[in-house]
Amino acid sequence: MAKSTSRYSVYTPTKRSFRGTPVEDLTSSENWSTVVESLSTLPSRVAVIPAGMDGRPDLLSFKIYGTPDYWWLLCAANKIIDPFEQLIAGKQILVPIMD
Repeated sequence: MAKSTSRYSVYTPTKRSFRGTPVEDLTSSENWSTVVESLSTLPSRVAVIPAGMDGRPDLLSFKIYGTPDYWWLLCAANKIIDPFEQLIAGKQILVPIMD
């Protein structure tokens, strides 16, 4: 059986500290910025984060797309690095339309 490669292997992460913990930051990768730029070409609509979904992009994804798997799409489209700090009730976000 062939060894599979990670879907993240195309990104060169930057090692940094986040809240005192060492992390690998994919969002600072040159390839990641291409993803974010590509998202800006998709049609989107504006939505407001409802109460109770603060810091939960997985719940937003489920409500919008019917699956929690697109949480990263919502974060990338809105340049959200820390959903616990940046996804707050009442905030407007862009929601890419997936057909």
